[in-house]
Amino acid sequence: MSSDMSHRFPALWLLMGVGERYRLVETVDEAAQVLVQNWPLDNGSRYLGALAACRDALLGVVPANAAREALMRAADEALISYICVVQGGGGFNLSKSGNPGHRSRLKYRARFGFGTW
Repeated sequence: MSSDMSHRFPALWLLMGVGERYRLVETVDEAAQVLVQNWPLDNGSRYLGALAACRDALLGVVPANAAREALMRAADEALISYICVVQGGGGFNLSKSGNPGHRSRLKYRARFGFGTW
């Protein structure tokens, strides 16, 4: 599997176990790897959907973000906590240029998951 730029998505941090640090996942390759090597459930419908979404994203059938969303649904199913930053909606503003007076701003909000979405 390659880490082609088209396979990147906004960062997602997964807490895979008690006392473990959050695992950073930023690519479809990393998502597939964590699903295959570290996932606590291997028969859940959302887990299987996440595997399929990763495969489809790697083949270019769906965008990388579809794999990211499927991974979050699988995390909910497995009761795995995660943190992600989502563009749009309410939240706080970050300027693209770093200049607080700059007109072009991006809105971000943090999303915390644990079987609640």
